[in-house]
Amino acid sequence: MRRRPGLRAILLEKHGTICWGATIKDAYLATVELISRAEEAIARQAKGRVRFGGVVMEAPAAEARRRVALAAAPHLRGLVGRERRAIVLFDDAPDVLEFSASREAQALCGIGPATPDHTIYTKRLPCFVPVDRPADAEAVKAALGVSVERFVAEYTAYVDAHDRQGATLTDPYPRVIVIAGLGMFTAGKDRRTAGIASDIYHHTVSVLGAASSFGPYVSLSAQDAFDVEYWPLELYKLAQAPPERELSRRVALVTGAAGAIGRAVALRLAAEGAHVVLADLDAAGARKAADDLCAAHGGGRAIGLGMDVASEASVRAAFEETVLAYGGIDIVVSNAGIAHSAPVDRMELADWERAFAVNSTGHFLVAREGMRLFKAQGLGGAFVFVATKNVMSPGKDFAAYSASKAAEAQLAKVLALEGGPHGIRSNIVNPDAVFRESKLWSEEVRRERARAHCIAMDDLEDFYRKRNLLAQPVLPEDVAEAVLFLASDRSAKTTGCTLTVDGGVKDAFPR
Repeated sequence: MRRRPGLRAILLEKHGTICWGATIKDAYLATVELISRAEEAIARQAKGRVRFGGVVMEAPAAEARRRVALAAAPHLRGLVGRERRAIVLFDDAPDVLEFSASREAQALCGIGPATPDHTIYTKRLPCFVPVDRPADAEAVKAALGVSVERFVAEYTAYVDAHDRQGATLTDPYPRVIVIAGLGMFTAGKDRRTAGIASDIYHHTVSVLGAASSFGPYVSLSAQDAFDVEYWPLELYKLAQAPPERELSRRVALVTGAAGAIGRAVALRLAAEGAHVVLADLDAAGARKAADDLCAAHGGGRAIGLGMDVASEASVRAAFEETVLAYGGIDIVVSNAGIAHSAPVDRMELADWERAFAVNSTGHFLVAREGMRLFKAQGLGGAFVFVATKNVMSPGKDFAAYSASKAAEAQLAKVLALEGGPHGIRSNIVNPDAVFRESKLWSEEVRRERARAHCIAMDDLEDFYRKRNLLAQPVLPEDVAEAVLFLASDRSAKTTGCTLTVDGGVKDAFPR
């Protein structure tokens, strides 16, 4: 420094730059100048050159890539989440797609990170998945299984070979998975972390392309990379982080989420760390509730979707959006429902059919998609069906509601039978008379229920409160607590169960 008093910057090999000046502005401008000169040199050197040795395989069309990603993501989530579940994101942006389909992709994936700090989020190397038919979902899934197993074995050997201080092996599964000709997946403990890994690898792809314009790309040695990844101070910092919450790393889908019970359930699950998909026929209401949830618990923690549970296509589309947003699902809260009150001899066929379309078929369509995803992941799963006290104690002039919800409850029990061998639990919550902010209790339903009970409409809520043994109103948050219990590992040994949240209606005791 004394011999070169005009020096304004230092380039640290395989690390970065340090710039300085008399003021903060001078140091900033020196940094900008240095980076600009580097960019200009790269542009000159890259002119006329083919990046990554050129593209050697044709990538499938966008729709085909989406189809394969939808099939592969849950399978991959099961592979990388065997010890601790993960959020998985798919990325087929043009730069990643070009890299994945290139001649040098596999070799470059085996060299090392662009900067030392990247190892914290991406590990030293990505998992490269060679596949000849990237448009073939089954071929991609098979290749993923082989490649992830190989990565785990090689990563474990890498730790064993370079560990000089008795470090504990952390999660041995890949954070970045590059699939030839398809794109990449990234995995993390939450959507934010998986997104950071994705951003980092976009940067790495850019660095690889620029560096290879000058000559062979060189990274840290394996020992140096290990020393960064397992730096005792970094491990200590991670150890001081607060413990993960009960539903961290899990994804829950809640139907009827713009209503009182659904919204309360979504908020309760999110408070325990879950990522939540809020689905409702009222798409704007679902999005608003998701925005409120993200504001409370962090961006990316929730998405709101329009879903008509009576439409097979709509249900399937919502589950596909869930897979693309988070990689899969762990909890399905089937809550959407409607109520119609009328004596049987005065009921229109259309009202009866509509009740069964939503309260019975709707739960079937949601359960079918959920069961398929649970099985594809191989991680188990939890169904919670929000039914009603009327399943146990049907109401006068409430035939369509009582009968269709009873069908929902029977479906839930059959799912317990079919899901048990796969670690998939199915349980039921039976609330009664949840009035606050409820869309179920429309003016018409209130009027008909008051008529059926021979009371004034203004006395309806008080009537329902007084008829339960505790003489307490049932609130959305009460139902949400029961759902949390059945959705979480608190009830890990419970399936086929009905939990009442009705203040104690003796005619509706499970028996």
